[in-house]
Amino acid sequence: MNTYRNILYAINLNDENITSIIYALEFARLFNSRIHIVYVNDPQAGYRHPTDREDAVALRVRETVPESLLDNLDVVYAVSKGNTAEEIVRYAQDHQIDLIMVGHKHRSRLYSTLFDSDDESIIDAAMLPVLVIPEK
Repeated sequence: MNTYRNILYAINLNDENITSIIYALEFARLFNSRIHIVYVNDPQAGYRHPTDREDAVALRVRETVPESLLDNLDVVYAVSKGNTAEEIVRYAQDHQIDLIMVGHKHRSRLYSTLFDSDDESIIDAAMLPVLVIPEK
């Protein structure tokens, strides 16, 4: 069985519903893994955008999940700016990530035809396992 010492969860702070993070935290707890919660901000957001700081990501996570899920869990919060897939893959390489986890929101056929979703771009770019969690 694989051991996942370092898991990366790519969080989208723009989504109102990020229930997939609960699954990611439970998975990290199950495997006794360190979980890196990484947000990639749009490069057009400007300097000193509120989500350019790790504490903004940590606050959003604490507001979203039950406090007990974070107890005795090794969590690293990180932010980056740029293309989401490229930044996630770079972070994964730099931090010896064993598994990437992403949430997936179902989009209409028209939307899917016109735009690539971040989760699909990450799957295409990453050279390691990616676990996709459907958002409710």
